[in-house]
Amino acid sequence: MQNTLKKNDELEVTIERLGINGEGIATYEGRVIFVPYALVGERVKIHIINDKNSFLIAKLLEVIIPSEDRCEAVCPYFYKCGGCDIQHLKYEKQLLLKKDIVKDTIYKYAKLDVNVNDTIASDNVFRYRNKFAFPVSSVGGEIKIGMYRKNSHNIIEIDDCLLQSEKTKTILEIFKSYMIENKISAYDEKTKKGIVKHIVVRENKDEFILTVVVTNEKFNNFNPLIEKLKTKFDKFGIVKNVNKLGNNVIFGNTDTYIYGLKELNMTELGIKYSVNNRSFLQVNDDIKTKIYNKILELTNGSKKIIDAYSGAGLLSSIMAKNGSDVIGVEIIEEATKNAENLKKINKLNNLTNLNGDCARIIPELIKGEKEDFIVVIDPPRKGIDKSVIDALNLAKPKVIVYLSCNPATLARDLGYLSENYDVDFVQPYDMFPQTANVETLVKLSLKKV
Repeated sequence: MQNTLKKNDELEVTIERLGINGEGIATYEGRVIFVPYALVGERVKIHIINDKNSFLIAKLLEVIIPSEDRCEAVCPYFYKCGGCDIQHLKYEKQLLLKKDIVKDTIYKYAKLDVNVNDTIASDNVFRYRNKFAFPVSSVGGEIKIGMYRKNSHNIIEIDDCLLQSEKTKTILEIFKSYMIENKISAYDEKTKKGIVKHIVVRENKDEFILTVVVTNEKFNNFNPLIEKLKTKFDKFGIVKNVNKLGNNVIFGNTDTYIYGLKELNMTELGIKYSVNNRSFLQVNDDIKTKIYNKILELTNGSKKIIDAYSGAGLLSSIMAKNGSDVIGVEIIEEATKNAENLKKINKLNNLTNLNGDCARIIPELIKGEKEDFIVVIDPPRKGIDKSVIDALNLAKPKVIVYLSCNPATLARDLGYLSENYDVDFVQPYDMFPQTANVETLVKLSLKKV
């Protein structure tokens, strides 16, 4: 039968399932239609906005028959802002969705039918993030601070984000009034003119560091901002970052300390460490602690651990503190320096930090290893380098513990490892409530010959 659907058509469909981004999926005349904000079982009226040949994308116009799983989104920006995906889905159903995403993705890409545990819930389903980054833009000559609309660079101005702490509303209000009162221009993506591009805040309890990303290194008018912030907050720091590039990267290469706190001092499972806005740190403190505790449980009793993609060394230090000899490997030089500093502060003589590409160093480490060891891997979203996987398959460590932020690359890598390894533990964690993102911890054991 010839397909008749085309862009701008309107029709009614029934949602059959949810996709990996939490969008509703329907079929019509044999074609798949993705409908954001629609839920399973709902009868909805839609408007086709994009024809991708192999599938269609539609805008939800009306929910004719709603699902029992639907709830009222509490954020007024939800259907406009690109920050959340599934705020309209009851939280217990969000947890089920993430479990299904992990299980289905592993089966789809790796053809492995694994048991997936129920998703570990976050203690806080709102106000859980310890960091935010908001673009600052000039729209029609007016300053806008907020979030980008999904799949665009059209800014949605917001005065609060319910995923961030209660401080967010006050910081945004102060910063915008500071710019207006001092006639400080916002960056215009079209003209490539304007001073302020982004504001980034990382916080810990009652402290925070605010980084102001600007296009001009000579800009130094921060005293009015400091005085305004002092009226509401006692402990904060300000950093200037210069980014002259017209790309999507938030930070430029140059940071200048302006005022107050330079770092936030924190403690995690007995390890003292410091972070700033450049540091990688999981955004949900509650889930971060739960994951690290589980990794300690899975690696407990291990004499030697290789920690691949070790970053600034927090997890490496925690595992060393637990008694294992740990080798951390990280490609970013600054992160390795931070890891070395962490080692010294916490007096960890059983920790070695190596700077370099995991794809080169891990195979060398594994090849020369003579005793039983465990490999812990926490790679970026792109997953594990194939050369590292090849080295693992060759050396056959008895256990691999894999922490992933991307179910698709996790599934791909499990497929590569499945010839020699059994997947005996898969645990999703809700690091990012109200979004379709999911963190997954996996334990693989070497198959018995």
